[in-house]
Amino acid sequence: MPRMTLPSLFVLSTLPGFVLAGPPTADDYLASKPLLLEVRYCECQATKPDRPLSDLLPDFLQNSSILQASISGKDKGFLSSQELSMGYELRPVEGSPATFNFNYAGEYVASSGDNSGYGNLMMKEGQWVTLFGSHHENEAGSQHTSVAVRLVEMDGS
Repeated sequence: MPRMTLPSLFVLSTLPGFVLAGPPTADDYLASKPLLLEVRYCECQATKPDRPLSDLLPDFLQNSSILQASISGKDKGFLSSQELSMGYELRPVEGSPATFNFNYAGEYVASSGDNSGYGNLMMKEGQWVTLFGSHHENEAGSQHTSVAVRLVEMDGS
């Protein structure tokens, strides 16, 4: 069998209808599951005390770091960054479309100290849920840490 050389590949690649297949992209893997789990965390306040835990502050959304994972409707896994690690299990609630049972355990290592939380909660698709965080008063003022999560369809926002 004749050996293909670099010039031969160049000539072939210029012909109409000839395409060299490239390596898969991150989007190829992300699109393989229908839901996106989005976790946001920040050394800032996520919600106001007198507001629902799902009503996140614009500053939190703008300043928080983000971890994302594509998942199926029934899934379990682990996410981590330098500051945050979290294991989770997601199960759909029978008879309640777009509602999921979310079980989690996580730790957020912030400059103001370590935070951790665990729990089991009901989660509606598209709705933010504050998982855990802290609030400390000191001579420098108020210090907050917050971790929030939501689940969206891959083509949603």
